[in-house]
Amino acid sequence: MDRKADILLVDDTPGNLLALEAVLGKLRQNLVRADSGAAALRYLLDHDVAIILMDVQMPDMDGFETAQLIRGRERTRHTPIIFMTAHEHTDTHVFKGYTTGAVDFLTKPFVPEVLESKVAIFVELFRKTEQVKQQSEMLREIERKEHERKLAEAQERWEQERLRQEISLARRIQQKFFPVAPLPSTAFDMCGASYPADATGGDYFDYISMRDGGLGVVIGDVSGHGLGPALLMAELRAYLRALLLTRGDVGEIVGLLNCALADDVPEGHFATLLLARLEPTSVIYASAGHMPGYILSSSGQVKSILPSTAMPLGVLPDGCFPAVAIPPLEPGELLLLITDGIVEAHGPDGKFFGVDRLLDAVRSHQVQTARAIVDMLYGAVRAYCGAQAQVDDMTVIVIKAVLPTEAPPVAA
Repeated sequence: MDRKADILLVDDTPGNLLALEAVLGKLRQNLVRADSGAAALRYLLDHDVAIILMDVQMPDMDGFETAQLIRGRERTRHTPIIFMTAHEHTDTHVFKGYTTGAVDFLTKPFVPEVLESKVAIFVELFRKTEQVKQQSEMLREIERKEHERKLAEAQERWEQERLRQEISLARRIQQKFFPVAPLPSTAFDMCGASYPADATGGDYFDYISMRDGGLGVVIGDVSGHGLGPALLMAELRAYLRALLLTRGDVGEIVGLLNCALADDVPEGHFATLLLARLEPTSVIYASAGHMPGYILSSSGQVKSILPSTAMPLGVLPDGCFPAVAIPPLEPGELLLLITDGIVEAHGPDGKFFGVDRLLDAVRSHQVQTARAIVDMLYGAVRAYCGAQAQVDDMTVIVIKAVLPTEAPPVAA
């Protein structure tokens, strides 16, 4: 419901105020009494009125003086004033009234219908003006909210683009942590690849020449995936490469790596890692809670399993990580190292890809190059998952012992 307009009645005679109320009551607006110019000014300090009906002859401050003060305030500068006088008005009176801002000049006794119609016009004008003000304020508020919405959307787009660029950069940096090509070797054909579930991941693999001539092969998995595990993986890689410059015992290296990471791994998280030292005549490895590795004979049978030899990294700072020697790779045999994202990939029915399916896939392609086997495995896992999104990082390393009549493929 629309708010009633205020009509200010200013007269020092109570009977005149009653007469005005009797005439104007039909308009059903808010009639406000003021028995002096000072009382009118006090009311106008905090209120906007549609029109002022003001007696000219009042003690202390007459209507003309009151009107001048009303017109002197910014808030009431344009408030319409109708003067009323009980005396026959002269041209001088009328001129003075209009110069003080009057919109009309009535002589008492006034014709009720004329007074009512004049006041009704100004009330309607006031109401329309107030509606325009409200609509303008609503429009400004709508425009302000729309401006804020567009700013928020632009800010969100900028933040998303900045995040996308940062993640893209992080992915490019992380990919540089992985070996671009296998180390030159006349004994082994090797290939590895890591496929993160997010832009960055917590899996790690590497081939590193050890100081006394052996080939260091490492695969690791920081719990979780995304930026946090990727940062911890980068730290793990830096420590490991530094240790391999001065150490040759894989068990000692993994133990020192655990000590270095112990204070940096967040509570409830850990990292698994398998580090193997390969030579044509021996294989020695240490595994900190990592997935088993497999050595397949040239006929595809599981010749050896490389189970975990200790707890994951970052659980206890003083853990023991013994190294284990297993039979070396014979020509035509294959070493397979993976992270759990491979075997724990879910199919549409919720079942895991599993170890059996993994080994069967490798057996059926064992005559191919290490690179071809790696590519095939990832393709087979993704085909098994169907349209489902990848939920964990996947990493695989394949190392084949070269037959005497073969030469390892040249890296592209």
